[in-house]
Amino acid sequence: MVVEFSVENFKSFKDKQTFSLLAGKNKELTAENTFEVTQSVRLLRSAVIYGANASGKSNFFTALTFFLDFAVNSGPSQQVGDTIDVHPFAFSKQTDGEPSSFELLFFLKNEEGKPIRYRYGFTVNQDKVFKEYLFAVLNVQEVELFTREGQTIKCNSKYFSEGESAVKITRENASFLSVCALINGNRAKTIVLFFQTLSTRLDNKGAQTLSKLTDSRYRERIVDFLRCADIQILDVKSKDVPYFYSVRAPNGAIETRERIQERVSYSHAYYNQEEPVSSVEFDEEDESLGTRKLFQFAALLLESLDNGFPVFIDEFDSSLHPLIVESILKFFNSSKTNAGNGQLVISCHAVHIMRKDLFRRDQIWFCEKDPYGATQLYSLVEYAEPDTHGSVRNDAAYSKNYLKGKYGGIPYINEIDTQLADDSNGA
Repeated sequence: MVVEFSVENFKSFKDKQTFSLLAGKNKELTAENTFEVTQSVRLLRSAVIYGANASGKSNFFTALTFFLDFAVNSGPSQQVGDTIDVHPFAFSKQTDGEPSSFELLFFLKNEEGKPIRYRYGFTVNQDKVFKEYLFAVLNVQEVELFTREGQTIKCNSKYFSEGESAVKITRENASFLSVCALINGNRAKTIVLFFQTLSTRLDNKGAQTLSKLTDSRYRERIVDFLRCADIQILDVKSKDVPYFYSVRAPNGAIETRERIQERVSYSHAYYNQEEPVSSVEFDEEDESLGTRKLFQFAALLLESLDNGFPVFIDEFDSSLHPLIVESILKFFNSSKTNAGNGQLVISCHAVHIMRKDLFRRDQIWFCEKDPYGATQLYSLVEYAEPDTHGSVRNDAAYSKNYLKGKYGGIPYINEIDTQLADDSNGA
């Protein structure tokens, strides 16, 4: 379960920006849209990020992807002298040559089923790790498991002795956490496995759903999921199809070779007037982009609802009808359909779902660039009304006010119209 993610000096994020799934003290939609982790902590089931094009929404997902990739893979994959593929903020002298920082707060259950809150982060530039740390709330107070300053690494001998043998073999361009997992440190492996799962869900391409089609019961759930979106599909199956490609042989000749690929096929009803009499099969290329996208996300979302995995998806509403987007969010914002307490975080432009009957104010987030090109990330509950300097009322017309530009995070259409008019007059 994800609590917070922070990023500083990465792509369009200059100053530290923090995205949080920690439920605030407001009581709106508490039973539906939040769930209890401990007696003092409730988390949000979903959140949606709005913003104009190029406001930094995708950079947020890119930052999380980089964080997870470096934490998990730098130990096994980075070699001596390899560059760390980090991209600091490029539009300020103050950030020139400065490292980038990332931090994730999350809960994982221990062997007894007790949720443990962890805080892991690091600071890196293109060449090396400056700082890295892991803390955990094992009882009441937060305990330091390990800290790193350059190549000086200190491990808690009681709670993280597994890291002591990894200190001398950790390179300056690799995460200490990944090296600890590589040598079978139990706590490090558990955290890295969670990060791997989260990373897979950030880069889902449909392979996960495709792999589930051989399970007839799970295939039925996938079909039911597609039907919930009013897609008239009888069945979905995987099939092997030949794929032909050309290579140059050692003698210089061009040879055609064959490779078998697993593809998806969709069955639709075949009618005699109004009576279905059989079925007809379509390849995935013949289906709409929306159908293919729903299939791509099906297993991902179903497993999240079942098992509580966090899911982060950029541009979620691309090729999807707004009512389908709303329906999926309702699945997550419900203790009945989201028994596993899965978390869904999306970016989108579907303004119609920005409503008080669907979201709490702390579930609605905005990205907006300041005049200097830096992204500001904030939630509706954090936004201060210009006239009263108080918080947005929970009975406000969120979508209407957003489109008026009241909360920021929209393109400057008036300026665009003016520019086009000027260009037209000058032509």
